Amino acid sequence: MTPLFTAAPQAVSLWAMLGAGLLAFVSPCVLPMLPVYTVYLMSGTEDTKKASPFAVFLRCAGLLLGFVLLYTIIGAGAGLLGSALKNMNRAAMNILSGSLMILFGLWLFDVFHISTSHGSSFLSKINCQMNGFWGSFLFGLVMALSFTSCLTPVLANALILAASADGATMWTGIASLAVFALGLCLPMLAVMLLYQWLKGALQWLRAHQMLIRRLGGGLMILYGLYMIITSL
Repeated sequence: MTPLFTAAPQAVSLWAMLGAGLLAFVSPCVLPMLPVYTVYLMSGTEDTKKASPFAVFLRCAGLLLGFVLLYTIIGAGAGLLGSALKNMNRAAMNILSGSLMILFGLWLFDVFHISTSHGSSFLSKINCQMNGFWGSFLFGLVMALSFTSCLTPVLANALILAASADGATMWTGIASLAVFALGLCLPMLAVMLLYQWLKGALQWLRAHQMLIRRLGGGLMILYGLYMIITSL
């Protein structure tokens, strides 16, 4: 059995990672850009106005792999950090992790605001298109990288969870952030593929973006308080 499965994160942690990815999906740097990314995904060549289903499949696969690769690399770092801190007092580590989660939850709740650069402005400076599998893979890498500053409070809490988990290793960090990446990228791809039918749902999400953001921030604050209280 591979180390990835022998040191798999707890199911609760993976559900939290999936939820963090979904919360990242409704962030201000993702939703407004979906119509633009849809054009990239569905556009054809000079001879055809619309890409073939197989071309769209290759683009989706490349884009997904780009997202997963970048975030799993980041997750590996979080897992290694957690492994290095495994001899630290568990109660102290939970209190520190919980405090950081509360801080980023308050940021997400909009109690205070720290300006971060908008991902789309960075992406527009990089000359890459969703042309085939490898072009889409590169596009996914660049897109995921461009999102990191905008997603700071959500991504930071995901990394805190990965690093502070019991028995944290590089492999648990990889698994955790892979689930985070899937939670972010799969609904994004679904909306892009079904954009014509999901315009109404997308508009609803954009209209209630702040409410969803604050609900996510509130859950992070509560979980951070839980970590602190159970460690005292």
